[in-house]
Amino acid sequence: MRYRLVPLLLVSCLLGAAHLAAQAQEAAVPPVDTILVEGNVRLTTAQIIGTAGIVLHQPTNYRDIQRAVGALFRTGQFDDVSVVQRDLEGHLGLLIRVKERPVLQKWTVKGVERLSERAVRDRVRLTAGRPLDRAAVARGRAGIDSLYRTQGYYAAKVTVTEIPEPAEQVRLVFAVEEGSRVALSQIVVDGNTSFSDKQIVKHMATHPEGFWWFQRGQYDDQKLDRDTRERLPIWYADHGYVDFQVTHDSLQVDTTTGKAVLALTVDEGQAYKVGSFDISGNRRFSTDELSQFNPFGRLAKSTAGVPFSRTDWEAATEKIRTLYSNNGYIYARIETEETRRTTPEGTPLIDLRWRIREESPATVNRIDIVGNDVTHERVIREAIVLLPGALFNRDLLIRSYQNIANLGFFQQPLASPDVKPAANNVDVDITFRVEERRTGNINFGASLGQGTGVGGFLGLEEPNLFGRGKRGKVQWQFGSNINDFTLTYTDPAIRESRISGTVSLFDSRARYTIGDLGQQKRT
Repeated sequence: MRYRLVPLLLVSCLLGAAHLAAQAQEAAVPPVDTILVEGNVRLTTAQIIGTAGIVLHQPTNYRDIQRAVGALFRTGQFDDVSVVQRDLEGHLGLLIRVKERPVLQKWTVKGVERLSERAVRDRVRLTAGRPLDRAAVARGRAGIDSLYRTQGYYAAKVTVTEIPEPAEQVRLVFAVEEGSRVALSQIVVDGNTSFSDKQIVKHMATHPEGFWWFQRGQYDDQKLDRDTRERLPIWYADHGYVDFQVTHDSLQVDTTTGKAVLALTVDEGQAYKVGSFDISGNRRFSTDELSQFNPFGRLAKSTAGVPFSRTDWEAATEKIRTLYSNNGYIYARIETEETRRTTPEGTPLIDLRWRIREESPATVNRIDIVGNDVTHERVIREAIVLLPGALFNRDLLIRSYQNIANLGFFQQPLASPDVKPAANNVDVDITFRVEERRTGNINFGASLGQGTGVGGFLGLEEPNLFGRGKRGKVQWQFGSNINDFTLTYTDPAIRESRISGTVSLFDSRARYTIGDLGQQKRT
């Protein structure tokens, strides 16, 4: 036990000695008697010393100096900060030298013609009236450059000019040299074995330049992104290649000629054929009825040999959803299952299934109309073919929406009908929202013709008379030799019945002078 205590005693002695040495060192640091500031214009000396956090007549070491410099930089007010130690007749003094950032008066963008100036300005995050943030200026310049590259302007150049202004202010100008948009001279596809480059490019929105003037081959990063993420995967999936993906794309640009070569690397995967097909969970409709919608043939244990098509499969699934929603099953869920497998012979198959959760059918509880300040509710309800108490039908809901829009009395487009669960959480309440618009029109004018003399016309037409959907029209043409008056009234529902009618009253008088034959009057 005595021998074990020896190392512990040695360690304790060493730690004690180190602590004493540190205390001696701290005690040896002289206190700061004076703090001077040099280079400040906008900020006061007291503000800078207070931010630095150095206390007079207190010992100050290098860590305190580092913290002071960091605190001053974090204010965003300075481009440069340094601290110099000076011996002032036996006293320690610190000199804080600063270089203040100029205040940003305003910033502008010039040279933008081919893109939206608003989109370019949105890439700059600078606020006038604050010290100039050079890091933000660099980010803004890089953002504008990135925007132009995204739109295919790889030759675009962005320069930032600082223009000094009075009172330590500065004005920034982002000058853009747009150049011409890069043109694709060729699209090369690597990794494709089932389809040629020409076939693949045909189904893309991005095309290389061609012989005709409209085949410019302009590069658009957003179009290319949709090509690689949507168009090509969907087209390949329609041929059974459900695992297809574009693994890499690169653009090799020659800035001198403005031409570029687009290289795509693809992984086609395997071509799947339809294996088994099954339906589960259906009670309202029989399996035979639903199997009629199978795009790959009638229900069978195996339909191997038919190529799988993603578009056909999704379209058939949507038809099943429509069938259920048209019969009141608005809450029905149609889930698709795709199971990949490989036969012992090595043929890749995909087994398909519709898993149906029908839930309870919903009836229409009530139909509300909101926003009709002029048009009577009866006029709108006559256009609605979906009735309370009937099973919910999506096709009838769409037709009712179209009928209301075709009345021509409301702002277009109409808001989509609002379908919400009723109080019992089974049935549904439907709300049609409309916004009235001015429907009548007045037209008038004057004319001068040989034989007819000076004349004019005045017309008034209102297709929604009294807000009841009745149409009235008055037309009056008058002059020295002609007087034509017409009054028309149309009622689509006479006394709110299913009988419609139109009444027209007109009075026409004309007088013409025909050479030496005298005047001709007609009434």
